[in-house]
Amino acid sequence: MKRNRYGQSGFSLLELLMAMAVFAIAAVSLAQAINLISLTVVESIDDGELRERLRGELLAASRDPFIKAETRLTPPNGDGIFFRIETTKMNAENRQGISLEDLYEVRVTALRQLTGEAEEELDSASTASFSGIF
Repeated sequence: MKRNRYGQSGFSLLELLMAMAVFAIAAVSLAQAINLISLTVVESIDDGELRERLRGELLAASRDPFIKAETRLTPPNGDGIFFRIETTKMNAENRQGISLEDLYEVRVTALRQLTGEAEEELDSASTASFSGIF
């Protein structure tokens, strides 16, 4: 700040421009940070919804009383997400060496349809299921 001959002081034009530039940079940075936070929250919500749907499909497939070894696909939803449900017979024995019949591994994979024939694997979960338990 410079004092003029009347004893009044004020900011020069250069100081005002510098202050406005610093404020503009801070405002833009804050806006980008808020945008990044909102995108992260949306992605987290989408991921949680996908996991809940995956868990539901796994639960439904593992509790099927007529479970059998097969691979099937669910129809895609509005987002192009669908599930591949693979059921395979497990070869397991108990401690006495007796083969456990009707024991299956159920694996559910969440997929997204991309352009053309391509698919993107989003997540998967698996569990063992005994057909006689339900």
